[in-house]
Amino acid sequence: MDAKMVSSYRSNTYIPELVQLSKALAKKYSFEHSCTDEVGRLLSVLVGQIKTGKILEIGTGFGIGSSWILSAIRPSVHFISVDHSKEKIELVRQNIHHTQADFVFGDWKDLMKSGPFHLIFADAAAAKSIEAESLFECLDQGGLLLMDDFTPEEHFPKEWQGKPDTVREFWLNHPQLTATEIYVTPTSSVILATRIT
Repeated sequence: MDAKMVSSYRSNTYIPELVQLSKALAKKYSFEHSCTDEVGRLLSVLVGQIKTGKILEIGTGFGIGSSWILSAIRPSVHFISVDHSKEKIELVRQNIHHTQADFVFGDWKDLMKSGPFHLIFADAAAAKSIEAESLFECLDQGGLLLMDDFTPEEHFPKEWQGKPDTVREFWLNHPQLTATEIYVTPTSSVILATRIT
């Protein structure tokens, strides 16, 4: 299929107004590690499946992932986003005004007591790796977990090749999850998992 034709579809080009506002904020502060549009669109589809309960985002940044979530959230769902940067959280609070959202400064593990969560978007390296067991415990049975910023194995740099991939081993082999790796671009992927027990 012609790549030009694919990119012309609305689903591949539409960016909600709230996302555009957050992109402008990130650009103002030269922040380049935000949720990509490809991940954001997948995230918004997943958010649309959550009818009640709570959604957690770990790693607010400048609110781009939050904006994708809030652009698709249902009225009966509560959203919490947490970041270890007080400055970013304060800027996002000034930029995003949504009655279903709480933006929290601090350690995400302090929010474990607020769970379980029906959807978790983990956009922080430690949560996916050294804090993986705690992250799993926060996920409700039947809940969804999305983790981005993975490099497909065929694109590993030489220094990664032949070494254990402990993050993939944990999430893709977990006996209480159904999980898969999805390419969002030819050179980047996400892991999507659901808790089955």
